[in-house]
Amino acid sequence: MVPRIEDMAALSEKLQRIVPGLKLVEAHGKMPAAQIDEVMVGFADGVGDILLATNIIEAGLDVKRANTMIVWRADRFGLAQLHQLRGRVGRGNRRGQVVLLTQAEGGIAERTLKQLRTLATFDRLGAGFEISARDLDMRGAGDMLGDTQAGHMKLIGVELYQHLLELALRQVRGEDVDRWTPDLNMGSPGALPASWIPEADVRLGLYVRLARLADAAALEGFEAELLDRFGPLPAEAESLLARARLRLSARTARVGRVDAGAAAIALTLRKDFAGDTAKAGLMEKDGRFLLIEATEDADRFDLVHALLETLVAAGTGSREPMARKVV
Repeated sequence: MVPRIEDMAALSEKLQRIVPGLKLVEAHGKMPAAQIDEVMVGFADGVGDILLATNIIEAGLDVKRANTMIVWRADRFGLAQLHQLRGRVGRGNRRGQVVLLTQAEGGIAERTLKQLRTLATFDRLGAGFEISARDLDMRGAGDMLGDTQAGHMKLIGVELYQHLLELALRQVRGEDVDRWTPDLNMGSPGALPASWIPEADVRLGLYVRLARLADAAALEGFEAELLDRFGPLPAEAESLLARARLRLSARTARVGRVDAGAAAIALTLRKDFAGDTAKAGLMEKDGRFLLIEATEDADRFDLVHALLETLVAAGTGSREPMARKVV
C-alpha cells in the first residue's frame, strides 16, 4: 500500500527484484474503472501474488485470501484511513498482519507518531470507537461556527450551515420540521442572468437565499434588494421570482406538484391538504385535481397563482391572499 501513485513505479521495481518469482498486480485511481474491477476481482480469485495499490481499496473490498498488508510511508495516511486499510486483511480463516513502514522517528511529527501508536495500541476487533475517541482527543472537537472552521461551513456558507444545524437540532428535540418544496412543472424556470449579475459567487448566494425564503414579505424584500443593487429585473429574473411566489402559495395550500399547460392545470395534493377543491372549481382525475381552462403563456402564472390562493382561502378561511404578480 502506497500513499501516492508516483510512489508505485519505484516500489514495483524493488518488489520485482526482491521476489522475482511472485506475480505483481497494480491498482490506482487513474486506471479506468473497468480495469480496476478486473484487477481486484482477479486478485480475489487468485490472479497475482502481490497487490500494489493506493488507498482506493480502503473500504468495501472483501478479499479473503489477503492476510498480510505492508503500508509504505504510513505516516502519510490519516488515522481513519489506516484503520480502514487494516480491515482489508484477515477477512478469511487466517489471521491478518499489517506492517507500517515509516521514516526514522526523527523525521516524523510528534502528532503523527501519536496516531501511529494509537493504531498499534487498539489492535483488537471492534476498536473503531476507541480510535475515534483518541483521534478526537488529539485533534480537538473543532470550531463549529468560528472563523477557523475548515469543513462543511466554508463549503456551503455560514448562513446555510446554521440553517441546517438549526433543523437538525429541532429534529433531535422532537419538533416537527416541515422540509419539502412544491414541484412546479410549467413554463420557464427563470434565472439570475450573468449579464445582469456577473459575479458567479454572488448569483449562487442569491439563489441559496431565495430557496430559503419562507413568506411573501421576505420575498418582496428580496425583490426590492435586487432592484436596489442591480437595477431593473430582466425577464428571466421576473420569471424566477414569479415561480418563487407560486411555490410559497403551493406550500401554504399543501399542494405538492403543479402541472400547467395550454389546456389545463393539474394539482397533486399532499396528504395533509385540508382545503375545499370544489370552491376552486377542480375536478378529480387519476389522483390529481384538474382545472380545464385554456391559457396563454403570459397569463398562466397569474391563473395558477389565483387558483392556489383560492385553495389557501378555502382551507383557512382567514388567510389574506398573497400579492399577485403577472409575468
